[in-house]
Amino acid sequence: MNYSPRLQVQHGLRVVLVLFACFALHLSAFAAETPFQLKPGEFPPNGTPHYVDGELVALDHVNRTGVLRPDRTDAQRRGDWDLPHPFTLLPFGSLHYRGAAAELRDIPIGTHLHGWFYQPPAPPKEPLDAKGKRAVAKTVVPKYERLGLDAAYSLAARLEDDFSFSAREQRVWRVDAVDLEKFTLTTTGLTAGKADAKTTTFQLVPGTRVWRGRGFGELKDLAAGQSVFLNLTYATLKGPGRCTDIWLDAESRTLATAQQAEVHRQSLRERGFAGWIDTVDNQQAIVTVTLFNAFDPKLRELFRVTNTTNDTIVAATAEDSLRTWDQINDRKRGTLLEAKEVPAATGSSGLQVKFKVELLIEGFRPKRIIRLWPSAWKIDDLPREERLYQ
Repeated sequence: MNYSPRLQVQHGLRVVLVLFACFALHLSAFAAETPFQLKPGEFPPNGTPHYVDGELVALDHVNRTGVLRPDRTDAQRRGDWDLPHPFTLLPFGSLHYRGAAAELRDIPIGTHLHGWFYQPPAPPKEPLDAKGKRAVAKTVVPKYERLGLDAAYSLAARLEDDFSFSAREQRVWRVDAVDLEKFTLTTTGLTAGKADAKTTTFQLVPGTRVWRGRGFGELKDLAAGQSVFLNLTYATLKGPGRCTDIWLDAESRTLATAQQAEVHRQSLRERGFAGWIDTVDNQQAIVTVTLFNAFDPKLRELFRVTNTTNDTIVAATAEDSLRTWDQINDRKRGTLLEAKEVPAATGSSGLQVKFKVELLIEGFRPKRIIRLWPSAWKIDDLPREERLYQ
């Protein structure tokens, strides 16, 4: 069909306007996704991390690294499904398992996790050589040929299992129907009492663990009307996911959280509280540290100043992986001078402590990582693989 020149011009203008609108939407979407730039020794503001959820498929608990298999979403092409998402826990990065603080070693392979991530800071530019050219950076061979769409967000600020996510979000699953012949569990999600628009059907297997009261239950204990917590595996790979654990009541959930809290407390006793150094007064040998938030808030009382001879503290330098060199021989004792609240941010406990150390060593510098033990705790040795000094 032939159009008049005037109609052709009008049609062309419409096309241009549509393309411009699409371009503007693309720019606005890009601006909304512009990643927050981390700065050494500074906690990022709340609300700045990027969310990625997936299944833990590999981990190195000593170096605090791992790999997620991200959940499948409509934003992915089929060929991009299940590509690996390697991550490293930030020094202030925290984990939660069964509603309590945890270490990477506590979380079983196959656990579905909710994660909040940042991109690494841009590397510094190589200096110019004598001819005014930049040196060619060494090529780093990637561990995987292809990575997930969100792989640029590789620094984890927080990871938590479905149990912890549900507890924090006040979310439970109401059991609508159980079919033990087809091994399915039909539920409705309730967040702060508000029901989801649609039901969700999860897979069961004979090995699904059921927790009831102070002990084990069975799949046959599942009944319509119950409000349960779930931990999943194969999320989005096998429909919404397969249940690894189901907690039937409040008592079983409370016990699970209490048990994990004790596991993590033991880890802190042996490895110390982690934080980074804010300031150092070299003349007075006074070090100020803000503790990371990866611990039970009840333990803040251990740093309370009593103005007695018990106000002592022990410190050991650490690396970004939170590993110390040799805490038995490198530790330095000091006097706790102050413990105060500071504005909380992502990764920060909001607790800042100040102590006068008996001897300033090289590692006691601003923005460096440090481990602290309150006077009530005895410092023990660590397994060889956890020490930086071999």
